[in-house]
Amino acid sequence: MNRTFMFLSGVLGVAGALYLTSAAHAQPPAPGAPPAAPTPTRPTVAVFNMAGVMRDFGQAKYQVHLLNLKKNEMSKQLLAWRGEYIQHQQDLQKAPNDPNKEQKVQRMLALTRAIEDEDRKINKQLNDDASSIISDLYDKIKQVVDKTAEMNGYHIVFAYPDAVTAEELKSPYIKELKLKPPAAQPFYVAAHADITGVVVKTLNAWYLPVDAQGKQVDLTKLEVPPTTTGLPGPGPAPVPK
Repeated sequence: MNRTFMFLSGVLGVAGALYLTSAAHAQPPAPGAPPAAPTPTRPTVAVFNMAGVMRDFGQAKYQVHLLNLKKNEMSKQLLAWRGEYIQHQQDLQKAPNDPNKEQKVQRMLALTRAIEDEDRKINKQLNDDASSIISDLYDKIKQVVDKTAEMNGYHIVFAYPDAVTAEELKSPYIKELKLKPPAAQPFYVAAHADITGVVVKTLNAWYLPVDAQGKQVDLTKLEVPPTTTGLPGPGPAPVPK
């Protein structure tokens, strides 16, 4: 599975159910509101957990849900071809001298090529769709963070990837991520400086996910992958022996 698609689907599982440890004094911005003057007791530097935001941002959940449905629909032919390939393989193992052996071997070779071509096509389409979704999510998150910073007088806001639950803090994957981060990585974050909860609350208030008919989506009914690995890929094409 391509990197962009795996990131979009997998990032929702980097953190578990988000515990909102947001900035104690941070205020969610109102659309079009002018920036407020900074208060001396408030920090001028704030941070938010990008994994927590992506995990609890309803729009992100819904887009990944739709992408997952699309992947499943596009993979139906692949599953049928793989089933046929396995059946031929099992037939030849049971009857090595099958009179139709040559035809079955040729069919298996054709199936292998078809599976590989279809797999590449699906991956490219999903990766292109995921790239477009990520770009849109970034713009929405950037707008909310910018407004939050203006409203609260923050001079700098860092985004950082981290676990949310105590169980995830023990994960070797999370520890490795924190030791070689792609951007600023705080090892300590005071609760009053973390605006993750404010960012999530504002995103979900400003950008409600709606379906194709314009109705608000019930996120509790979505089947979003719960693991850090994201959506399973179609898998490698079988190779005839």
